[in-house]
This record gives sequence, structure tokens and C-alpha cells, in this order.
Amino acid sequence: MSVPLFCSWKERLAAFGVLLSIFLVNLALEYRTYQNFWSKKPHYTEAEVLNQYNKNNYWVLKLRTKEGVLFYTTSREDLKDLRGREVELLVFGKKPSFFDYLRSFYAPSYILGLLPKSLRQSLWQKIASQHRNQLAKELFGALFLAMPLQYDYRQMLSLFGISHLVAISGFHMGLLFATLAFVFYFLLRPIWQRLWPWANLKKVVFILAFGIVVGYAVFLGFVPSVIRSVMMMGVGLFMLDRGVRLLSFETLGWIVLLVLAFWPRLLWSVGFWFSVAGVFYIYLFLHHFRLSKLWTFLLLNIWVFLAMLPLSLFVFGIWHPMMLLSPLLSALFVLFYPLALLLHLLGYGGILDGVVELLTWAGQGIKVDLPLWLFGLYILASLIAMWRLEALYGAYGAVAIFLIYQIA
Repeated sequence: MSVPLFCSWKERLAAFGVLLSIFLVNLALEYRTYQNFWSKKPHYTEAEVLNQYNKNNYWVLKLRTKEGVLFYTTSREDLKDLRGREVELLVFGKKPSFFDYLRSFYAPSYILGLLPKSLRQSLWQKIASQHRNQLAKELFGALFLAMPLQYDYRQMLSLFGISHLVAISGFHMGLLFATLAFVFYFLLRPIWQRLWPWANLKKVVFILAFGIVVGYAVFLGFVPSVIRSVMMMGVGLFMLDRGVRLLSFETLGWIVLLVLAFWPRLLWSVGFWFSVAGVFYIYLFLHHFRLSKLWTFLLLNIWVFLAMLPLSLFVFGIWHPMMLLSPLLSALFVLFYPLALLLHLLGYGGILDGVVELLTWAGQGIKVDLPLWLFGLYILASLIAMWRLEALYGAYGAVAIFLIYQIA
């Protein structure tokens, strides 16, 4: 019998006060970093190149410093592909507002040089060496190491509605955790039954698997969806061990507040909110539908795809009939991910090149401009659906009619 996270409003107010205090402290620390960042002009810093693309005969680079500061800069130099590399640079320009600093901002800069390749960059080269196809090189680099994808490839994946399968998120961390837990349990069970039959093997297996997942998350760096998923996984395992009710909208809300308290910058992260929305719609499905495990597995991917589609249309503004394959591809990914990981560890990742090449068949998408009022209506209906699912159906019907009108 599970118990609720809090038993009274007094406990909730106390918890909110603690989280608010942590949030304000971390916001103050961000402000100090902001002041230090602009205390000298030009400002010397080191940053990782998250993205790079050509625009009107000059390069646009998206950068992230070691302090987590995100900003854009431009260069008219003849640059090679620097995505995933760390660079030394001098940052010039006008000091942005603190609000813009927390989101991202533009600052002109001068690149002084490249830093030595990181372990992540070296591992990416090993992955790339197993493939003859550039798309496969980048896709598996993104899938395993959170390396940035070229813009054209990201657009290609969005036409199939599978961008979420490539960008490392809670789905991947959950699969990795489940795979590791299964392997550890299979390997340790014979020894455990002989030496420590009285001890809880599952708890030990979960701790080992979660420890590796945390190490993997730290290795990947400041990836918003990974932060949310690891934090949620850790809190979930703790509450599961204590018998606390896990599948609760309130629990999800408190975990979101906990993450934001420690990382205020995530308030402006689209990837973070997409990750939260995905978990919310999973909770919504499990809350309203009581099905067998088989039917839950079969229908959950369809539900999440349909529920997330209005959000995707609003943010990315692209529709393609191939998106209808997304639920099937998401279900198959449960088998594909551990298989792909095993093949790459063995050095045979190139076997999957033919599968990846199928993604080039999509062609062009259809531009869709979902208005802000309709998007807001859908978000409001989603929240009301915690009590009345009919509200979500009504708002979804409005989105469907608008989409049909746009593509007709």
C-alpha cells in the first residue's frame, strides 16, 4: 500500500519554502556568475561548440561555457566543423540583461584556438569510424554521446517524429537503467543466493545501475532532459523504496520544482519542458486507463505521440505523414537501443547503416503555424484533463481541425 508524498498542507508549504530558498540561492549564484562573466572586456572564456551552421556567408555558433552560460556568436573565418569541440575565445559586445543571460544571448567574439579533444570527442570518432554514412555517424554520436546534429539531419528526424529518440532524455536513461539492472541481476543472482541469500539483491542491483546512469549523465554534461530524468529516477527509486506513491501528478510537480530549484536556468529550456510534458502525458494515460501490460505497451506510444503532437507543431511548425510512424518506431526503439549499443561496443555499428539510410526517404515537410491561443488552450485542457479527460479531447479536436485546414 503506497502512501502520499505529503500528509498535510503544512508539510507542503514547508517543502515549498525550502525549495524556494534553494531556488533564490542558486539564482543569486547565477547572478554572481553573470557579473563576473562581464566584469572584464573582452572576456576570456572556454566553451563547447553545441551547434554550427552557415547563414548568409558567415558561421553561426551556439556555445556553452563551463559555467553553463549559453550564447551565440558569429564568425566570417573559414572554419571547419567545430561541433562538439571546446574552444578558447574572447567575448566582446554589450552586456545583456540578466534575463537574456539566463536564456541565451548573442555576443561577438574572437576564437583564439582549439582545446585538446575531450574523451567524448574521441569516443565520437571511434563511433564514426564504424560507419560509412555521415548521417549514421552523427545520429549515433547524438544517441550515445549527446553530440550536436547538423540542422538538416535534425529536420529529417523531425519529419518522422523521432527527434525525441535521438536527443538523449529520460527514455534513453530509463532503457539504460533497465538494461543494466537486468544484466547485473542475471550476473549476480547465482553468487548472491550462495553468499548473501538474506540480503535484498534488487536494491543492490538498482543502486549499481543508477550509479552508472549518474556517471553517464555527468559525462554527458549539462543536458536539460538528462538532468530532469536522472533527478526523477533518483527520487522515484527513493520513494519506491520508502513505499511513497510514485505515479502521482503532485509527485511529478514536486520533482519539477526540485530540479528548477537547483538549476534555475532550466526555466527557459524548451528541451526540459518537452521532457516534463512527455512524462506528464504518460502519467495522464496511466491515471485514466487501467489496461493489461501488453495493451499499455502497445497503446502508450500512440497516446504520447498524439498528445505531444500539438506541442511539436507549435515549436517546430512542421508536419509530414511519416510522423504517423512515430509510435511504431518508438516501440521498436526499445529493442533497437540496446542492440545498437552492443554492436558499437563490439565494433560492428556499421551493420545499422542500412537502417539509418531509410530516414532519407521522407522528402519535404509541410509548414504549420499553430497559433499561440490554440496552443495555450491545449495546455490548459491538458491540465484540466487530470480530472476531466474530455477537456483534452475537445482541445485536441480543435488542433486536428486546424491541422487539416493547414495541410489541405
